[in-house]
Amino acid sequence: MSFQLLRIVASASLGNIPTGADAAFPQWNGPDPTVAYVQAILYSSLAASLLAAFMAMLGKQWLSRYAQVDMHGSIVDRSRHRQRKINGMTTWYFDFVMESLPLLLQAALLLLGYALSSYLFSMDKGASGVVIGFATFGLLFYFLITSAATFSYNCPFQTPFSLIIRSLIRLDDEHTRYLKRTGKWFRRNLFTKRRKSPGIKHDDYTGPPLANAGNPVGYIELDMEPPTLFKKDTDWDGYVLDSDCIAWMFKMSTDADVIMAIMKFVPEVVWHTDIRTTPLEKIYDTVVECLDRSPGHPIVIQKFRDKAYLSAKALLHLAIQRKCIGEELDTFKVIFDKHIPMSPLKDFDRDPDLTSTLGMIDCVFGNSGSMRWDDLSFTPTHHAWMGHILLYRAWYVLKEDKCTSLPSDIKQFILHSFRLEPPPPTPIIADCLFMITLLLEIPVHRDDLSTVDKR
Repeated sequence: MSFQLLRIVASASLGNIPTGADAAFPQWNGPDPTVAYVQAILYSSLAASLLAAFMAMLGKQWLSRYAQVDMHGSIVDRSRHRQRKINGMTTWYFDFVMESLPLLLQAALLLLGYALSSYLFSMDKGASGVVIGFATFGLLFYFLITSAATFSYNCPFQTPFSLIIRSLIRLDDEHTRYLKRTGKWFRRNLFTKRRKSPGIKHDDYTGPPLANAGNPVGYIELDMEPPTLFKKDTDWDGYVLDSDCIAWMFKMSTDADVIMAIMKFVPEVVWHTDIRTTPLEKIYDTVVECLDRSPGHPIVIQKFRDKAYLSAKALLHLAIQRKCIGEELDTFKVIFDKHIPMSPLKDFDRDPDLTSTLGMIDCVFGNSGSMRWDDLSFTPTHHAWMGHILLYRAWYVLKEDKCTSLPSDIKQFILHSFRLEPPPPTPIIADCLFMITLLLEIPVHRDDLSTVDKR
């Protein structure tokens, strides 16, 4: 069009007035379609780059907020607040979102290479060969490493795209466990017949969470638990945060002092139904590491005595509480299959606290024998804890297993506690009386079990 305009002007300046078709003013029919197509792709590449920069700045702001340290409240409150942040990042896939930002830059680079290849190909096929060659090599290399990372989780060339593909085709065990939990939830809440009370709904219920409170709109069963005897508010959300912290520390730390601190803290948590992170098998493996079976019978390695006692105590506490709520995890079956007796065959009274704990582990995990409580002389702290944990065991046996009598280990513990001179502290007597109450089928609220001091 510019050439035709110059031709008309030149002809007019020389006195040759163009006529007919030569004098017609050329009409603009828009840009070359190839140029418009290439420019659209180039602008898309620019927009993807700017969006990646924008998201990166937002990510920096998110990380800055996460790094802020709250100096208010107790150590427990601050630890739970920190754990709540970690849970939020896991629930909302924060790391996955941040890892996805390079995808925008990779897409922008791909669009740029494609646009240059298309433009140069329309002008000169030989010149475009260089750009097309580099773009094809980069795309092929990315496809190969993504495929390798998809089919092998141990491949170091992981990319967000490979993780997305793995998530879609469900290659990892985590999604398998998630599907199993989802199936159990549906079977428990949709395919179980419930007796319904027409006047009470979950929205109107102000009591503590029920064991089957996963159904947010259904009715509460008629056989509701009686009101609690002890006016103690159970910190359900706090226990969830504490258990998440324990599981995270188990996963991230191998320091012996940290492991000991974890074991001390496990019995402080009530492992109720809303807790999904239950490191039962890891604690069991920790107990096994402290035992020497080469002499033919289990012997606790002397330098690992404290670790063995604390880990055995944590294992027994966690296992009995999880069985008490009537929801045995798949881990229980794994431990049942590989468990061999832990309680020593001799020197029974040398370390009564540790011996009684290992003996009760054998009772819980299927290799039960009669506990010789009369041969043991506990420390007061261990005696109180053992009475508290056996109360959970009595609830499980009578309420969940529907047995009509208590196991011999619980009966002998009650008789042993009542025969002591001088009498044991009041909390131990209270736990023993609660066990008898359960045996007599007197209604007791499950939350009363979590109260350590029942005076």
